[in-house]
Amino acid sequence: MKTELRAIVVAALTLGLTVSCAAGGTPMPKDAAGLTRADVAELSLHQEFDRYREHYEEMQGVLAAAQRAVHQGEWDWNGGDDNPGIGGDGRTPLPGADVDNSYFLESSRAWTPEGATGSRTDLDPMIDYFAQRGWDTHVERVADTYYLDGTAHDGWHVEYFIQPSGRYSLTVSSDLFWTNNADALSRAVFGRAPLRWPDRSSPGEYPKPPEWDTPIINRPTI
Repeated sequence: MKTELRAIVVAALTLGLTVSCAAGGTPMPKDAAGLTRADVAELSLHQEFDRYREHYEEMQGVLAAAQRAVHQGEWDWNGGDDNPGIGGDGRTPLPGADVDNSYFLESSRAWTPEGATGSRTDLDPMIDYFAQRGWDTHVERVADTYYLDGTAHDGWHVEYFIQPSGRYSLTVSSDLFWTNNADALSRAVFGRAPLRWPDRSSPGEYPKPPEWDTPIINRPTI
C-alpha cells in the first residue's frame, strides 16, 4: 500500500513539474498594467470597464503633470479622449495583441504661448521635466516642427510638438492593455459616455468618465 501511495505521489509531482515548466517556460506577455491575457480572462466586462476607468484617470494624471511643466493656464482640447483606441499595433510590441484583444488610451491638448515661433529652446522645460523623472527622451526636427518624445517606464508616452505657427501640442498615450473583447468594451464605454468635452481647461480638469451604473445613452447606428 505504501509503495502504491509513493508511486501516486511521485507521479503527481512529476505531472505538476511538467505543467509548471510548460506554463513557465515562455513568460506570458504582460500589458501596460502588468497583466497577462490569462489574468484578464478572469475578469468580467464590468471589471474590465472599471479597469479602463482606472487607466483613464491615470492618463489624465500623467497629462496634467506634463502640462504644468510648461504652462499652468488653460489648454485647448483636441477632441474627446474618453473612448478606448483600437489596439494591435502598439508603440511597444505586445506579442499576440490584435484589434480584438487589446486597446490603448490617448489624450491631447494644445496651447499658443504669446509670441511663440517654434524655437528649439521652447522644448527645454519639457526636456527638464523628462530628465527629472529619468524618462527616455528623443528630439527630432521634421521640416520646421520640433518633436519631443518621452517614454516613461510605466507604460506611458508623452509627445510635445512645437510649430513655427506658435501652436504647441501635447499628447499622452499608453502602451497596449489586454481585453477579452475590444468591441464589447468599446460599446460599454461609448454607450455611457456623454461625448461632451470642454473647449478649454486647466491641467487636471476633465469630465469624469462614466461609471458602470451610468445609464446607456448612446447606441451604435449600425
